[in-house]
Amino acid sequence: MLSTRQVSTLLIGYGLFLVVSGLIGYEITIEHSTSALFNGSIFGSLIVLLGVLHRMGRMWTLPASISAAAIFSLTFLWRSGLQWMKIASETTERTGIAVLLTVMATVSVVVFFVLRRSYRH
Repeated sequence: MLSTRQVSTLLIGYGLFLVVSGLIGYEITIEHSTSALFNGSIFGSLIVLLGVLHRMGRMWTLPASISAAAIFSLTFLWRSGLQWMKIASETTERTGIAVLLTVMATVSVVVFFVLRRSYRH
C-alpha cells in the first residue's frame, strides 16, 4: 500500500506521461492529430491536478484517479487494438501510433492496479 505522498507522486508522473504522450502522438501523425495534443494536455493536466490535490489531503481524488486510469486503460487498449488490426490488414504505416498507444495502455493498466491496491474504503 502506497503512502499519500507516493500516490500523489505517481499521479503527477502519470499526468506528465499523458502530456508527453500527447505531444509525441501529435509529432508522429505529422501534426495532423490536434486531438492527441489537446486530449493529452487536458487530461494529463487534470491527472497532475488530482495528484496535487491528493497531496493536500483531498481523499476523494483517489477514487477519481482510479476511475480515470480505468477509463484511459480501456480507451488505449481499444485504440491500440484498432491500430494493430489496421497494420495487419493494410499496407499503411501506423506502427508508431500503435506502439505509442500500446505503451500508453500498458502504463495506464499498471497505474490503475497500483492505485486500486492503495485504495482503502
